[in-house]
Amino acid sequence: MAADLVRLSCTSKGTTARASSSWKHDTRRFGPLNALNNNSEDAWKSAQSEESDPLAYFEIDFHRPVQVNELRIQFQGGFVGMDCIVYQKSDEAADWEECEDLFIDPIDSNEVQTFESDADDAMSGKCSSLRIEFGRSTDFYGRIVIYSLEVWGTE
Repeated sequence: MAADLVRLSCTSKGTTARASSSWKHDTRRFGPLNALNNNSEDAWKSAQSEESDPLAYFEIDFHRPVQVNELRIQFQGGFVGMDCIVYQKSDEAADWEECEDLFIDPIDSNEVQTFESDADDAMSGKCSSLRIEFGRSTDFYGRIVIYSLEVWGTE
């Protein structure tokens, strides 16, 4: 099955991204597309979280129906998003639905971490967008840094 997987999060395929914030409001240098561009020197860096709203999120819009099989995420150690919930949106659905087949529980590390879907049926998880919500960060100020976020699956 792994040989059939393709990288779905390529910006060259029209995939876009948005996030709850970017460091110093500088989306060119620290925006969410930097996590998708496959350049190890770029990253999405969130702004410091507010005491009243610590929740940060990262959204990927594929602009086409895809089957997500796994996420590969490389955080900067010390700036790792924790207490994650993954949501998906299909073309037909207007609201985000929790993706019960994809559970991510990152550790505080610089290493690429792979999270596989538990879905048995390839048709059950077709979606056009993903959203990862981070309930907290390992950073004292609530910042999150993602060097690479790759979504692998089938189209």
